Amino acid sequence: MTEEKERFSIPSKARIRSLKQYRDLTDEEFDELWSRKVIGIELNKEFENRIQRKIDDFAKDYDLSDLKANDKLTLRALAQAHLQLEDLEIFSYNKRFEGIQESDILAMEKINNIMSNLRRDISKMQDDLKITRRIRKGDKEESLTNYLEDLKRKAKEFYENTMFYIWCPECNMLLGTVWFQYPDESKNKIQLYCDRIRENGEKCNTKVLVGSAELLKNRGVNSEGVPEYFK
Repeated sequence: MTEEKERFSIPSKARIRSLKQYRDLTDEEFDELWSRKVIGIELNKEFENRIQRKIDDFAKDYDLSDLKANDKLTLRALAQAHLQLEDLEIFSYNKRFEGIQESDILAMEKINNIMSNLRRDISKMQDDLKITRRIRKGDKEESLTNYLEDLKRKAKEFYENTMFYIWCPECNMLLGTVWFQYPDESKNKIQLYCDRIRENGEKCNTKVLVGSAELLKNRGVNSEGVPEYFK
């Protein structure tokens, strides 16, 4: 059992990267080689489990339910980058704990550069996925504000487009707004009185009798003297 475990155990990527035969490879070349090595290992289930556990950790803090196919690939790459960074941090810590020799300085410098690049890649992928707390909170607040403003605008437009405005033709005072189920029905009539007190103290007392068909024909108003806004 022990021999089988040793045979199929996955070596540390950082440890393999530091080997002499791989030091001259670019990161892209090494990543491709590493991928082939991982794929070639029969028992890579634990590696896949680590990735899934990391994705599950993300799901605890962020909503990942609406991710598209490309987003899911980016999420997997993000999880792998986090795992690789964790492995490199552990490797770097162990090296420092054991004592860094002069021959290790160049390798440690490269590892630190890889870790810095990984942190930048992680930040970029988080921005691309919009799962950073700052972005998600900002988007949510902005989205809610836009939604409410759009809702108010549509409600205002609906009200203005469906209501009829009845004005006093003498003093241009709005007497009421009304909605008709059948505005083109010529028999629909409405009668209102203006009770506005004029400057001389007398009541206007103007009677307004208007039909819905007339209002409809006159763009929703009964008088040409109404404010321009309501025409």
